[in-house]
Amino acid sequence: MKEIVRTKLFEDVTSLIVEKIQEGEWPVGTRLPSESKLSQLFDVSRSTVRMAIKCLQIRGILTSRPGSGSYVTQRAPVILEMRALEDIVASPEAYRDLVQTRYLLEPIMAGLAARMATPQEAAELLENVVQMQDQVERAGLIRLGYAFHMELARLTHNRVLIGFYQYASAQLRSMRAGEFLTLDVYKRGVEEHKQIAQAIIDGDTQKAMELMRDHLTSAFGDLAKTPLPVIPHI
Repeated sequence: MKEIVRTKLFEDVTSLIVEKIQEGEWPVGTRLPSESKLSQLFDVSRSTVRMAIKCLQIRGILTSRPGSGSYVTQRAPVILEMRALEDIVASPEAYRDLVQTRYLLEPIMAGLAARMATPQEAAELLENVVQMQDQVERAGLIRLGYAFHMELARLTHNRVLIGFYQYASAQLRSMRAGEFLTLDVYKRGVEEHKQIAQAIIDGDTQKAMELMRDHLTSAFGDLAKTPLPVIPHI
């Protein structure tokens, strides 16, 4: 008799594999462990693992090489981000939650960066803006904008905050991909990034926070109004 595999268990294994890819444990090009090792890792049968791998192959996240095994495809990160974007667009509540996360988190990041960044680090942030000004493609501006916000997280020199932002970055990046529709709208936001970078260079904590809040408001309007936090003097 053929082994019966519970659908929920198969879906759980699929999600666990995707999670390892998204968290960077299995990056692009990685050869996955054998079915036997995966079944031990996830404490499931080999047939359950086989079904999960087949599903991810159909979705283009994994590819099979005869006699070698299953590998993470080059397209996997994009496919996963687009799926996350589809989920966000399909759920107004999820989109609202992500907007609120940015409203609460990113002004704090900008304020801490203004306080903690070295002059050299702040200057490098401004260099990112210079690259934005020279960019003529929407995809390039999305990439540089994401890099700008990730660099803000690093400039806080707060390992917990950096870790939290990196964990949330995949969904936040997916949200940015759908924020604006035209290159012109993205280009209008370059000046806002420049002003934020200058406030950080000047070490002006409150101004950096206010400018970041204004930047997010220009993108999302009143979708998620929250009080502007105040960073206490530590």
